[in-house]
Amino acid sequence: MRFPPLFLYAASAVVNTVVHAGPAYHFAPVTQQIDDLLSSHPGISGASLIVIREGAPIYEDYFGDYTQTTRIPIASASKWLSAIAIERLVERGQMRWSDTVGEYFPGASADKQAITLGQLFSHTSGLPASDASCVGDPSYSLDTCAQQILGLALAYAPGSAFAYTGNGMQVGGRMAEIATGKSWAQIFADEVTTPLGMPDTSFYHPGANPQIAGGIGATMLDYSHAVQMIAQHGTWNGAQYLEADGIVEMQRDQTHGAPVLNSPDPMAYGYGYGEWRNLVDAQGNAVQVSSTGKYATSPWVDNQTGVAAVFLVYTTAALLHDQLYALWGNVRAVVLDPIYGDGFD
Repeated sequence: MRFPPLFLYAASAVVNTVVHAGPAYHFAPVTQQIDDLLSSHPGISGASLIVIREGAPIYEDYFGDYTQTTRIPIASASKWLSAIAIERLVERGQMRWSDTVGEYFPGASADKQAITLGQLFSHTSGLPASDASCVGDPSYSLDTCAQQILGLALAYAPGSAFAYTGNGMQVGGRMAEIATGKSWAQIFADEVTTPLGMPDTSFYHPGANPQIAGGIGATMLDYSHAVQMIAQHGTWNGAQYLEADGIVEMQRDQTHGAPVLNSPDPMAYGYGYGEWRNLVDAQGNAVQVSSTGKYATSPWVDNQTGVAAVFLVYTTAALLHDQLYALWGNVRAVVLDPIYGDGFD
């Protein structure tokens, strides 16, 4: 079932903001691309896309059997949201990205004591790429899982390489629990879903050991609140939710040019805290950042155009890798179009 595309809004409950008529955009190529994508892959039941600019949706459409309430596993798109939760604690002074494992786990082996929270959330910790068996297993506590992970042999010296893994964030999440005295599920609710108005976003196993790097289920509209906040330099509903400087720091290359040992996105220009750097300028500043998951859901923010977008879909990222890059490019081209971008319809 197709829902009529929504191109211009006079007012929008989606973002809780009154929106006046603005530029018109010609999103027909984007709609056609998604229609073609689903036609080419009949095993995909549906998809949806929202594009937000200057505080208002400029495109929102639903394909196949997807609706506004469709909630699916977003896999590694969880990483960005979990990193936002940590940044909130950092800005409050409860943690620092430079905090070390040894400060929270004094019994950890000597080679892991100096691993920082920042390295745990940027895949440069030295922990193995393959997730430990306890990750997301509800029979463990987050503490016992973190202890198990810290008992693994390092794959490389901390900070010397990049290897994509969920292990680091599991340990970092336990550090946050120790710092706050709260469970990770409570931290996530207090710092992300409640203040950003994301009632349909949560961990599938929110008990004692949630999968911090990949265990979230969400709707497109919920996640759009997070990326809109980022595109607005940290403001949400008229208040400063994150500091603008904090967002910039999260988007810096926290790998510091380290060699890549394992990556699902070798075309990226490094990795920040919980997010890929897909486009950068001549000075290395992030132009576009994203957090695509293994099921191909892709949230992204384009700092040049001011666009925040979420493409919700449930398949395999490898199947749609090229199409996702094309989708990013097509949305960017529409917004930058000198005719439609200036409001001449």
